[in-house]
Amino acid sequence: MVVEEKKVLLPMLNLPTAWQTVIYRNYGFVKTEKIAEILGCDADTVVAEAKKLGLGNIKYNPEWEKSGYISIIRNNWYLLGFEQLRNLLGFSEENLDYILKEEDFLFVKLGCIKPVCDIVRYSPLTAEEEEETRRAAEILSGVSDDEGVPFDFFADCDISTGKSLADAPGNRIVHGYLSPCGDVFMQDVKTYLDDALLEKYRRVGVNGIWIHGVLSSLAPYPFDPALSADYKTRRKNLKELIDLCEKYSIKIFLYFNEPRCLALDKFGDKSYLIGHKNELRGCLCLSHKEVRDYLYDAFYDLLCELSGLGGIITITMSENMTHCQSMTECNCSVCASRPKWELAAEVNNIIMRALRDSGCGGELIANLWGWAEYMGFTEEDTFKGIAALDKDISVLSVSEFDSEVERGGVRSRLTEYSLSCVGPSMVTVKSLAYAKKLGHKIYAKIQVNNSWELSVAPVLPLYDLVYRHLTNLKNIGVEDYMASWTLGGYPSEALSLVAAFADGRGLDEWYRDCYGEDAEIVHDAVKEFCRAFENYPVSMYVLYMSPKNLGYGNMWDIRPEHKESTMMFYSFDDYKKWTEPYPADVYLDLFVKLLKGWEKGLAKLRAAKGKSAARLLRYAEAEYLQIRSDVFQTEYSILKSDIAANANKIKEILKSCRNDVLKMIEIQQKDATIGYEASNHYFFNVRQLKERLLNIAAIEKVLP
Repeated sequence: MVVEEKKVLLPMLNLPTAWQTVIYRNYGFVKTEKIAEILGCDADTVVAEAKKLGLGNIKYNPEWEKSGYISIIRNNWYLLGFEQLRNLLGFSEENLDYILKEEDFLFVKLGCIKPVCDIVRYSPLTAEEEEETRRAAEILSGVSDDEGVPFDFFADCDISTGKSLADAPGNRIVHGYLSPCGDVFMQDVKTYLDDALLEKYRRVGVNGIWIHGVLSSLAPYPFDPALSADYKTRRKNLKELIDLCEKYSIKIFLYFNEPRCLALDKFGDKSYLIGHKNELRGCLCLSHKEVRDYLYDAFYDLLCELSGLGGIITITMSENMTHCQSMTECNCSVCASRPKWELAAEVNNIIMRALRDSGCGGELIANLWGWAEYMGFTEEDTFKGIAALDKDISVLSVSEFDSEVERGGVRSRLTEYSLSCVGPSMVTVKSLAYAKKLGHKIYAKIQVNNSWELSVAPVLPLYDLVYRHLTNLKNIGVEDYMASWTLGGYPSEALSLVAAFADGRGLDEWYRDCYGEDAEIVHDAVKEFCRAFENYPVSMYVLYMSPKNLGYGNMWDIRPEHKESTMMFYSFDDYKKWTEPYPADVYLDLFVKLLKGWEKGLAKLRAAKGKSAARLLRYAEAEYLQIRSDVFQTEYSILKSDIAANANKIKEILKSCRNDVLKMIEIQQKDATIGYEASNHYFFNVRQLKERLLNIAAIEKVLP
């Protein structure tokens, strides 16, 4: 992958020098020797300078490099050049390239560019910089140096579910809460799915776990053999995982998006197989028998060794280039005349044939995500694609997909997972009804724990909305679920609701099982949260571009930034984008209504006494602060267009932000789940929140 470096406005520094910022953001997260090496000084100097910044008690935690490297990359992307960043992480060029390309669109989240950054080197501080450092240290010293215990996610995870849910009917498949999204099968499986976590899943009724798979890493790949060099090791680890999960009556499902495109310069004498292409990559054209044979042979070879596999989940229309009609446009001279539904069905049927012939016993679940108008499908196309599927293929639809939404007088259509919009949509009802009529087993993709609407905590207290959703799906014959994307896999009370529902328990009984004497109080609070959350100004832009992803981990700039917000990570001051399709005043009004309703739920929940309710209260308080951070950043981004006229209002916002940051620090110190998500790692941490205090002070300093 070619990483484009581009000159853009770099963020304002919150410390006197760039090298201090490097130390502050990385001390304890990577080895001191690595920091010293890239800064061109010795380790003793790094330790001494870290102490000046209040980091004297911080010890190196290797878990950050192992399980939090995405956070490290994001926090240094606008600070260090590509080579310094790579050296800081200790990655080879190939390793970093793979992570940027394959780890759930990481390069897209980073903005599809690498900002040009000057080489950062240590130099002794001037007298003025020493004084500025002292003032920064005073601000930091006003907050406890306790950074909590990051990655200790299950210290407070004693979930009560009443009687066992392990035998409840139906499939409930989630993404492992700790499962990586990169080269997962080169890792020791027990680092992300150990016995303790699997037992927790069993208790809440989870009986399937899905994991990203890349075929070229799991089977011989004739087009670029280097990609499959370690496929036998990966298979061994995968089989170990299948066998481990079997002890807990949990099946592994592999999630595939195939056949993957290939760099144009890798085709060699196979260039005749190139179908649709862009300037860098080409599709393996499925109209060639050689490609179809590869797809069958690779899956067959893999699946013959995976007895006990739960199955395969496919996605055939997505952001990745796979078959020639997998994108909105097609420039393949052969496939341009072939309908999208035909190629999507063909991929599924080839894999199904390999699955059946292998005798491994799993099922194939075809995800209809992207079989939609915005990807070039009509309703008739979807029906034709379903009709073309092998009858043994199960059909899955995102339940809420294409729901009509009206919030604040603004109409839109939902194209992503949602808890505020209770499904199923009419599109899902029609698609699954047609699939069921043709004899296919049907699944719904739902979110239960949380969604991209708000992922700061592992659970959103919206149980009544989930129960209503499950009831609606039961009424159309759905009994099997893909119950999370990469977010939403925490082994929580919320997940147990799906199995309890399948087991025939009513909602009141479930509340009693989970919350005991607090059941009525928690239920009354949840009703308030549900009413409040239905004000959420849902849209693709709000979900992916708005400040509520990083929340108070966002660093503000007093200058106009002229940069576009990116998927999940950087919002900058690009409020006109993240509020779409809502006018900014409507967007803010809806979130203010949500916050007022959320306050009612918090007030009721604080009356509860039990441990489970206290855990839920922490989540709800963090979620409240996260939404407030979005409101404040939107207001600030509007007001900063005229600093002189709006200085007093900005000062009021900064004061409120400071108080909120301190509250969020307290919450994250107590609960390591706050701010974490498997495909993004930590959106923020205590260190980053404390830097936000410096950021607030830096802005206040230059206000008139």
